[in-house]
Order: sequence, then C-alpha cells, then structure tokens
Amino acid sequence: PNDTALRPRPLLLPSVHPFRRINETLDKAEHHNFHLLTAASSLSAILHVRPPTSKMSCTIFILLAIVAASLQAASSSSNNNLPSSVASPRFPPRSPKGNNSIILPRGALREIRSVIESASTVTDDASSSTPSSLLQRGGATPTTTTTPAAAKSTTSPKPIRVAFQGEAGAYSEKSLRELLGPNVISVPRPNFEACYRAVASKEADYACVPIENSLGGSIHENYDLMLRYDLTIVAEHDFRVRHCLLTKHGVEEKDIKYAISHSQALSQCDNYLRARGITPKATYDTAGSAKIISKAIRGEAFGRQLPEGCTPENTAAIASDLAGQTFGLECKAEGIEDDDSNFTRFLLLGRTGVVQHLNKKIPSKTSLVFTLPNSAGALYKSLACFSLREIDMSKIESRPMSAGLLNYLRFRNTVTQMGGEGGTASSRVKDMPRFRYCFYLDILESELDERVQNALHHLREQSDYCRILGSYPANSRLVGPVADAVEALNAANAGKKVDSNDLRLKSLPSDDEDARKLNIGFVGYGSFGQYLSKKMSSHHKLRCIDPLDKSKEAEENGIDYHPMFDMSNFLQGLDVVVITVPMIELEETLESLPLDKLRNKLIVEVCPLNSYPRAVLSRMLPADADILCTNPMFGPGIIGNHPTDLPLDGLPFVYEKVRIADTRRADCFLSIFERARCQMVEMAAEDHDSYVADAEFVTHLTGRLLDRNLLPVTPVCSREYSALCDVADMTANDTFDLFYGMFKYNDRAKELLNKMRDNLASVERKLAAKEAYLAASAEMKNTDRQKLLAECRMLLREVAKSTGTPVEKLESALPSASPSPTEEKK
Repeated sequence: PNDTALRPRPLLLPSVHPFRRINETLDKAEHHNFHLLTAASSLSAILHVRPPTSKMSCTIFILLAIVAASLQAASSSSNNNLPSSVASPRFPPRSPKGNNSIILPRGALREIRSVIESASTVTDDASSSTPSSLLQRGGATPTTTTTPAAAKSTTSPKPIRVAFQGEAGAYSEKSLRELLGPNVISVPRPNFEACYRAVASKEADYACVPIENSLGGSIHENYDLMLRYDLTIVAEHDFRVRHCLLTKHGVEEKDIKYAISHSQALSQCDNYLRARGITPKATYDTAGSAKIISKAIRGEAFGRQLPEGCTPENTAAIASDLAGQTFGLECKAEGIEDDDSNFTRFLLLGRTGVVQHLNKKIPSKTSLVFTLPNSAGALYKSLACFSLREIDMSKIESRPMSAGLLNYLRFRNTVTQMGGEGGTASSRVKDMPRFRYCFYLDILESELDERVQNALHHLREQSDYCRILGSYPANSRLVGPVADAVEALNAANAGKKVDSNDLRLKSLPSDDEDARKLNIGFVGYGSFGQYLSKKMSSHHKLRCIDPLDKSKEAEENGIDYHPMFDMSNFLQGLDVVVITVPMIELEETLESLPLDKLRNKLIVEVCPLNSYPRAVLSRMLPADADILCTNPMFGPGIIGNHPTDLPLDGLPFVYEKVRIADTRRADCFLSIFERARCQMVEMAAEDHDSYVADAEFVTHLTGRLLDRNLLPVTPVCSREYSALCDVADMTANDTFDLFYGMFKYNDRAKELLNKMRDNLASVERKLAAKEAYLAASAEMKNTDRQKLLAECRMLLREVAKSTGTPVEKLESALPSASPSPTEEKK
C-alpha cells in the first residue's frame, strides 16, 4: 500500500457525481493536510464497523471512499444511474427504493465490513514515522516505504473456502485437495444445491462438484444447477477413483463378512468382494459408511445405522483413504475396484471467471449451453458453427430443459410473437413442443479466441438461448486469482504439518439461519393465506387472525387462530407479519393494527400490485419496521373443483426490499421460496407494475367473463379449451375485492377495459359482416340459378320444336328453382 508504483492513481476515478466527492476529499488531503485516520473513522461509522486503530494506507482510504460513494449512490433518489463504465456488470444500478433504504446485493455489506475490519487492525509501524496521513498525489514518494518482505510478514494470505457435497473425507474433498493443495479449507455440504448456494451467498469461495464419471456417466443434477445459479467454471480436474477397504484397527481381513458403502461403489468392487465371500450392503454414502463404523466403535447413536447383522468387528467400509484418516480407520487394501479406468471429472465453480488470464500457450476449454428451435437440421447447423472453423469439441450432451429456462423461453417467445423480432423468429415458437431440450457443449479453445468469438456469434443467431458456463484452463491447471491464492497459501504454510481435520468447516452461518424458526403471523386468513401457510408450516411457527371465524381452517392446517379482540397476544413475539387482505382493505387493516407493536418486525404484503402497497406501508408503519413488498405469482391449483398442492418449481416470486434493517430475518423469510425453487425476481415496484399489472388485470377479467355456463363439461376438449378452464377456475377462487383492487389501483385499468369492450365490438362487427356477406352471396347465387334455368327452358323449347318431342318431358329433367340442402352444400 505504501509503494508508489502500486498505489492506484486518484485520477482514474471518474469526475462525475457521486465520485466528485471523492476527488474533493483527495484535494483536501493534498492541500489542507487532511488526516487519513479522521476520514477513515467517519467512514467506518457509516458502515457500522469499529473505528480503525492505526493510520490507514492510501489504498484502504480509497476503498472506504468508494464504498461510501456506492452507499450514497444506492440511497440517492435524484442521481440513480451511474455511467456504464462505472456500473458493475454483476450488480447493475437499480431504480430508487426510497430515501431511507440502502440497496446492496445480499451479503455484500457483510463482506465489505469484514474486509475493512481486518484491514483496520493491521498495524503499519513503518508508516508511523512517515507522512502517511497526507495522501500523496501526482507520484509523490514518501520518505519511508515498506519492503515486500515486511509486507508479507505482517499480512497472512486469505483462506480459501471450498464447498463440496458429502461427508468429510469424501472423494470430492480428496479431489479438491489434489487440485488446490492441502491448505484450503473444505466445507462439507449435505447436497449439491447447498454447494452452489454457499458460493452464491459468498459463504464459500468455490465449489468442487462432480460433473461426469467414466463408468457411471453424467451427474445431471449439477448440469441443471449450473443453469439455476449464476456461477462460472474456473478449473477442472480429472480424479482417479481408488476404493479402499477400511476397518476397525486390529480386525483381520478374514473376519470381514460385510462391506458397506454407496451402491455404485459396491458394484465397482463386485469381483473383489465375491472372491473373498464378503456380502455387500448399501448405505447412503462412501465416506458416510466410514463414519457409521467409526461412530459405532465409539458407541454413539449415529453408529446405529449399521445394517442388520453388521458390527464394527465384522464389517468394512469401502471409501477413500482420506475417509479412513478422517474417521480413524485402518486401510486393509487399496485400489480394490474392478476397473482401473474409473475417473471422475470435477469442476471448480466460482463467482467470477478466469477467461482474461488465459492465453494461447495455456490449453483451454470453454463450456456452454444452448437451446435450438424445433426444426430439421438445427443441431447439425449449430455444430457446423464450430466444425467449419476447425474448433475441436470434447463433449456434447442433451438434457431436458429446466422449468426456469422453459419459462424464460416462453416469455421471450411471447414477446417475439408480439412483434419484438419479426415474423421469422416467431414462426419458430408458434407451436412449442411439450418436451424441450438444451445442449451442453465443451470446446477445446478459449472464449477469447477469434474463431470461437465468430462461432458463438453464429450460434446465437440460430439458438433461442445461449450461455457461456465458463472458459477455463484444461488438465487440472490453475490460473489467475485462484492460482495466486493457492500459491500464497502454500508458501505461507511451507514446512508446516497440515491436518485436514483442522482445515474443515463443520457448518456455515447460513446453517443457523436455515434451522431458525420464524414466528409468522397472517393478518387475514382467506384462501391465499391458507395456501401460503401450508407452504410454511413445516419449518416455521404460524398463527393467524381474521375478522371471520377461521378456527376450523387454522386447525386443519396446524396453526393457531386468534380472534380480532386478541390482537395484542397475536402480535406478541412475532418475527414476520404477512398481510394477506385484499388491496382495497390494506389501509383500513393497517389502521386497525396497534402500530407501536409492529416495531422491529418484518411486514410483508402479498398484493398483486406493489406501488400502492409500498406507499401505504411506508407512510403508515413505524420507521423501525422492516417492509418487504412481494407478489407470489402462483396460488392454489384447482382440478375438478378440488384444490391441489402443485409444486412451486420455476414459478416467479417477485419482491422488493423496501426498508430492511434485519437482513438475516428477511433472507430467512425469502429462503422459504428459494428452497421451493421459485424463480426469485427482485424488482422495483414501478417496474413490477409496468410489467405485471396489465397482464394480471386482463387475466382476471377474462377469467371472470368465462364462467362455467360458458365452459360446459365436455368429454373431448382441446388444449386451448383446457387453458380457458384453468383461467376460469383460478379466478373463481379469488374474491371480487381482489379484482376490484387491481382495477382501482391500476391507472390503465379503464383503458384496458375499454379496449376489451372495443375488441368485443370489433369481433361482433366482423361476425355480422361475415354473416351478411354469406347471405348476400347465397342470394346472388340463387338469382344466377334462376336466370340459368330460364335460359335452359328456352333452349329446350327450341329443341322440342325441332325434334317434335313434348316440352314437358324435357323440362322434367331440370332441377327445381330453389336448391336442396345437399345442392347448397355442393
């Protein structure tokens, strides 16, 4: 930090608001001997961290200034949009959320605090005798500088936390230690999605997950999760799976009667077990089987999971040698698998990519996923984008499309059909097939290669959706910040004896949040409130209050019911208050609540519009009450007049954090829907209403027009008829007050209603015009027929005169003047 060559120049900061204040501060520092410690202390108060205890370096001061400017930009209502060169691509600028709110990505403020606190505690002895309090500008050199060696002695490398799925000692943990070295901190997670979630929430730096096995094939769950989470691939590793036979110390191999492990590991060691007469018994995990034996030896409750007939003296576990070291078991045999070509390919996933650190000398890979229209030769044409440019491909695989991606494509296709991209694109999606597939492709080049860039541009012209999952070095190589961090860790721990048990986290802070049970109260317990309570009752404590007697419904759903006169006891001890009343009753409901008892609680509204409820809540609630505006775009399903509990996978949940002080409580509430795999969309109220309000109003209006008298039950119905029935059933369960709220608080509702009326009148006019046209056509045809018959009779009379044949006999062959129904059809 005190090295002039490494110090960032203040002139690189844009001279625009809000960064103008940074340059003004720098001018003060140069001309008025502005003390850095004073500036750092005042800025630390903004971030609610403890004041620094030493003079801070120039770099830390600029970091604090940028953070302060970011907070000012987020809370400012008059200057909201930063220049594109300043705005972060991962955290784009948002519209104003209110004067009292600070909008930052989840976990960002916590991470900023930890960085500043750790930096503020570093003592800078060398700077105490130098004018470090004076910010040097224009390349000025301080009298005393800290050498790199001294800097290294006072700072320790940042630990690397890597999440993996499974128990401690699993093959995934051994793989990540092979790739990253023995000094990283491993974080065991119960499932693959928990690994992705840990990295996305910044509780872990990376996740090491298996993607394919040479014998078992692809791990499809990780393919789907890569689409769900915005992580990128930074490295890969081909791990050689070597199974070991682990037993209690002192047990002879001849005494082993049973072997426990995952079913796939047992099948891979089938010949070895058969030759020794060992009976395989499947358990939930390879490393977990070693844990079961270890706990059984100690007599702990977890050891009771041993299969029937198995004891620590006659049972072995098939797992990795790392699992044996972790749980204190003896390795009787190593490499007992039947096939020595058992390899698993692992991917290292992070929040930022490393493509900028690749060059032509580093063998690279690029992984991507894309979808194609349902047309002949679409896959052949997409692969030709690469083959025509001599780009080698190492893998291609198709997978059924996830619900979230399918919903995205449906939305995109709807916009296209409305005229967004012309008729050619809309013709692709006119009839979307029931089964849609996405294709995963690995190419042996970097994304920055010119040929790859051209191929990707070509592919995007043909595909409906294309996303780069990562461009990274091949063959277990590390580059960029990953390699630098690993190298620093290895250098700092050189010569030290490392125990993997000491470098393993047993839990994360979010685990406590996941286990946290919120006390949630529903104000209003109608059909939607009952629906939400069913989704939350398994993990949280619920209660409800309603002017009507809802005790029977509450008892059926397993929650407590309070009458309106018991409002004080209802609000006592609540963490979250969910208001599920019609929008037209929102203000009246808030007036009936004791507002002083809503302090320090999270107030959640679930109205179909957000701007009006946000204004009402912000105006009426106490300043220390948190506000969360949401619109769960789903509800109770109805099939044959019977409610059904449909899954929420891929369904949108729109929310806005209007005013949040307790972020953990708000995140815990939102995690209810995140874990149900809803499509979480954070959106400003104005944007939400502009996108959703009109569509919601038209949908409910259509459903109310289509009652059951217009949609009779039929044994044979088309897909369109079924969709109309679903819309009618959905709106039939909603109260008219809900629909009236959509009408009253939507400025364009009357315009839409008039447009629907005009469209209906237009259809009626078209029908009347068509009917008149057909009647006129029939009349004209009848007139022409009569003229033709008259001409035929005249000709027959002339023929009769010339031949002497009676006229009546010839005229009997002519048709009647008015056509029969059969003739009319012809």
